[in-house]
Amino acid sequence: MSISNTASSSARVFDPLLKDLSEKKQSFRRHVTSLAAELKDVRSRLASQEEKFARETLTRQVVETKARCMEEEIVQLQKSLEEKDGQLQASAYTVEQISTYPGRSPQCRFESLKELDVLRLQLSATQATADGSSASAQSAQLQCQSLLKELDGKNSSLKEHEDRVNRVEEQLNHLQKDLQAREVSQKQLKDEVLRVEQEIMQAITKSVSSKDCEPREILDEVSPKNLEKINKLFTAKDEEIAKLRDEIRFMSAQGKLKMKELESQLEKHRRADQEVKKKVLKLEFCLQEARSQTRKLQRMGERRDKALKELRDQLAMKQQEGGLGTEKQNFWESSGFKIVASMSMLILVVFAKR
Repeated sequence: MSISNTASSSARVFDPLLKDLSEKKQSFRRHVTSLAAELKDVRSRLASQEEKFARETLTRQVVETKARCMEEEIVQLQKSLEEKDGQLQASAYTVEQISTYPGRSPQCRFESLKELDVLRLQLSATQATADGSSASAQSAQLQCQSLLKELDGKNSSLKEHEDRVNRVEEQLNHLQKDLQAREVSQKQLKDEVLRVEQEIMQAITKSVSSKDCEPREILDEVSPKNLEKINKLFTAKDEEIAKLRDEIRFMSAQGKLKMKELESQLEKHRRADQEVKKKVLKLEFCLQEARSQTRKLQRMGERRDKALKELRDQLAMKQQEGGLGTEKQNFWESSGFKIVASMSMLILVVFAKR
């Protein structure tokens, strides 16, 4: 009866300790599993953010090339506008020369000068539009370059964050290995407890068979030492588990803070991309206006060339008519005509006297 009571009391002493150790192991395992899942989620979000950064880089490169092409096209338009300006100035000079010709009527001169003034106004407006488009293209290009520099900085910071996440993953793997080692040590501790129980039972049976001493005295000699040893082991394990939990909480909070920073940086990049897209749309609109103005100027130049050709033809015809008039005037003022006229007048006087 005393042997069974002693065994049951020793089982009651060790079972709560084993149960407490098992519960702590299970809670620690759940905590490590949740942290592993959270780390996996962080890695997936980082991968998605890397893809977004790659897409943003490609978009910026496309926008930059498009802005460069638009700038080159605007420069070409400026050159063509300068050529048209020179042609129009030459045409204006020719028109002024033709308008000063005496045979031209004042109404025709006024209409020609009015058309020339309208053409000059349109040319100046088109040139101002082209200058504004060129300035907008240059500002967009500078903004794209600044955004690319900022993107390089963000990529380097993203790489640093990825390295930190890799270090956290390594620490988590180390924690998992440590957990496995603790499971092994717990198993060894459990085996040690079972071995101590067996020793106690053997000592009790031996003492009962030999009747040297009472079972309670042997139990009092063996149990306190083993219980003190087990309590020390439990205390050390509890301290290690608390330390690991603090480290895991710190790493988790640091990872969340870095994720918030990355999300804010992504939002800034999205806003900058929208601004660059708006700039590109404005540049496209200005370029279309410059093209339409250039086409209008080409058509007006063609009409002006036709009008100048007609004016030149009219001038040539008037010059030919003026040449014939001078020939007739020279004939009436020639010496032969004067002699013939004087002779005819003399004959008429003679006939009148008769």
